[in-house]
Amino acid sequence: MAAQGNEVHILTRQYQGSQEMIAAHDAQKRQKGIIIHRVKGHAVRRWGAMVDPRISWFVNDVIRREKFELIHAHSIYSPMAMVTAYAGKTLRYIPTVATNHSLWGKVLMRSLLQHLLREEFTRLDALIAVSNAVKDDTERFYMDKPVFVIPNGVDCDKFYPDVTNRDQIRRYLGFDDKDIVIVTVGRLVPRKKMRELIQITHDLNKRHNVKLLIVGDGPEKEKLVKLSKSLGISGNIRFTGYVTNPFDYLNASDIFSLCSENEALGISILEAMACELPVVVKDVNGIRDILSGNNGPPPANNAAGIRNNLELLITDEEFRSKLARNNRRHVLSNFAWDIVCKKTLDVYDFVDEVAEVETPRYYDMKLAKMGRIVRKLKPRHDENRNPDNRC
Repeated sequence: MAAQGNEVHILTRQYQGSQEMIAAHDAQKRQKGIIIHRVKGHAVRRWGAMVDPRISWFVNDVIRREKFELIHAHSIYSPMAMVTAYAGKTLRYIPTVATNHSLWGKVLMRSLLQHLLREEFTRLDALIAVSNAVKDDTERFYMDKPVFVIPNGVDCDKFYPDVTNRDQIRRYLGFDDKDIVIVTVGRLVPRKKMRELIQITHDLNKRHNVKLLIVGDGPEKEKLVKLSKSLGISGNIRFTGYVTNPFDYLNASDIFSLCSENEALGISILEAMACELPVVVKDVNGIRDILSGNNGPPPANNAAGIRNNLELLITDEEFRSKLARNNRRHVLSNFAWDIVCKKTLDVYDFVDEVAEVETPRYYDMKLAKMGRIVRKLKPRHDENRNPDNRC
């Protein structure tokens, strides 16, 4: 966005850690035309979301001071996104769009959350979903406004095939050239189903020389290490822990795989494909958008399907190479940032036009709602009023 001449501001929470590193990061972004505003407050560690009454004042002050022409909220279930949408649309009359990056799943349709989400979404002029699965999930709350499907993008200049450090990384990990290295990237949490991939590695090693590289960290790590030891394959599995950029590990591997069944899209899959790796994943929810239009292995819906497709790629090197090249082209054609940026700017143009028509109707609706509340409260007020009371 900034590279195309747009002035970009980012409102985000204040992170703990090295303030010098954060300041250096923000200064680097400012040189590229991106201004970062960090909101101080208390974050809930479990969700990483900020829940602090002060954020409404801070956000409103930034919006008032900077005079934004459009607001784009992300992670729409977060308190900061809700506050930003409210302050931008309700208080400042600014065209507002939001992107949903998450699959919410099953909720009680009459719950308080359902009501709050519907209330928040009435403030939006349009909504973006990162996949068709997210679009279907979101439309339960947001049914009277357009929902555009625009995926998250991948920087194909940062993720690309590169064998420069391949041999060095493999030697560091204890792998040799004859090993088939399967890599997976993600948080070590139950929904990623890393246990399935470890079990599959155990099965494949009965017939092939397979190594598994697990890039990421999380609460499941100790259980996964114990599982690999109990299966007698701890020598075939490496845990890297948390890394900021998996680029070298991807390029040191032969196949990417992920057993997750709950992905809004799957950025790690796209990054692997951009590095020209064949991928073996389940054909479910948001992942299905990545696989669509790309000639890959047969659709897999469970661990057995993953195992069969991995074995197909292990035994057929020609197909593996062909799929890898196709994956890079597929990402460049559908998920590169310049394509995503163009689609997003088209939505901005749409929202700008719609806001001119919809904003007066939105406030008429709000005034009517306030009138209904006043009419409900007035009889109670009259009953409680003391007629002998004189001012």
